Amino acid sequence: MSDDTRGRHSRPDDETRPIDLGAGRPLATDPEPAVAAALGVVEQSLAQMANRSTRPLLDAPSQPFRFRPLGGTGLALFPVALDVSRLGEAADRTSAHRALDAYAAAGGNALVVDDAADGAAAQLVGTWLASRRRREQTVLAARVGTASDLTAAGLQAAVERLLNRLGTDQLDLLVLAGHDRATSMEETLTAVAGLFDAQRIGHLAAGDHTPERLIQARVLAGQRGLPRFSAVAPVHSLLQRSEYEAGVGPVAHAQDLACLPRSPLAGGFLAAAVPTRGALRRLRELDPARAERLQPRLTRRGMRIVDTVVRFAAEREVPPAAIALGWLLTRPHITAPIVSATTVEQVLAITAAAGVHLSRAEVTALERASAE
Repeated sequence: MSDDTRGRHSRPDDETRPIDLGAGRPLATDPEPAVAAALGVVEQSLAQMANRSTRPLLDAPSQPFRFRPLGGTGLALFPVALDVSRLGEAADRTSAHRALDAYAAAGGNALVVDDAADGAAAQLVGTWLASRRRREQTVLAARVGTASDLTAAGLQAAVERLLNRLGTDQLDLLVLAGHDRATSMEETLTAVAGLFDAQRIGHLAAGDHTPERLIQARVLAGQRGLPRFSAVAPVHSLLQRSEYEAGVGPVAHAQDLACLPRSPLAGGFLAAAVPTRGALRRLRELDPARAERLQPRLTRRGMRIVDTVVRFAAEREVPPAAIALGWLLTRPHITAPIVSATTVEQVLAITAAAGVHLSRAEVTALERASAE
C-alpha cells in the first residue's frame, strides 16, 4: 500500500501485532501501543468480573409508566387518579384500605375526595394515609361546591371540614365543582386567595366551568392579582367528547391548563360493565338508578365504541377500562383521568391503563368509532 492510500492518521512506521489474551488466539490487532495498553485494562477487568460472584441488581426494574406533570404546578401524578368518594358507602374499612393498598402498589399517588360524600370516604382515606405513612407520597385533591356554596364562608367551611376528616393540614389541589350562580367569581377567587395565604391549599382547578367562566377567571386573576386555575376537571370520555373538545378544551389549551377528565368510563359503560341490553335488564333488578343512567348510552354509537374497546382489550389481554382510559392518555394536555373504584379488582383494571400505549391505528379506530 502506498503512502497515498494510508489513513490520515496512520504512520509509515506503524507496526501491528496480535494481542494474546491467554486463550490461545489474538483478540485484536494493535496499531498503536496506547490501544494495546487499553485492551490490557479491559482484559484485566473481564478477568476480575469473571471471578466475582453474581449478585442481585440493586436498582428496581423500571416501571411501565411515567408520572405526568400537572401543568406548571410542580406536581406529578400517576396516569390514573383514584376517586375515593364512594369508598365510604361501598366498602368497610378493611376493604377500603385493601383497595387503596392495591392502588399504591400499582404506583398510584393521586386521590380525589368530594365534599358531597357523607365524610366516611375522607375519614377512610385519612386513616389509611396515617397507618401507611403515605401523606408525603400522595397528591390529595378535593372537589368542593357540590354540597356547599362557593361563598367565602361556604368555601372555607368545606375545606376545613375535608382537612379534618383527612387528618392533614393542606390539600394539594382544590377543585371548584362549578360556578356558583349566586356568588360572583371574584368573591370565590378572593376566598381561594385566603386559603392560599393560610397554606390550606396548594393549587386550584376548575370543574364544570364554561369557556366564558374560564376566561373571566383569567381576566380577574390578571386585574386583581387573584389565584389562577392550573387545571380543569370536566366530564370527558370516548362517549362524551364534543362538549370538551369543542368547548372547554380550546380555552384550557390556550391557558395551558392541565386536564383531569371526570367520568372517563361513562359510569362504567366503557368498562363493558353493561355491554348488552340483556345486561341492562339484569342491572335494573340490582341497581335501578344506575340502570336508568346507562339506558341512554345503549345507542348504535355507544355499542360501536364498546365493541371497539372490547376488541382491543382482548387483543392486548387487558381490561376494557384500560383501553378507554388509554385513549384519553393519548390526548394533549391530559394528565390523569379521575376514576372511581371501590374494590381491588376495579383498582387493578383502571391502573392497567398506565402500562397501555395505544398504537396510532388503535387511536384512529377509537376516534372513528366515537365520532359524533
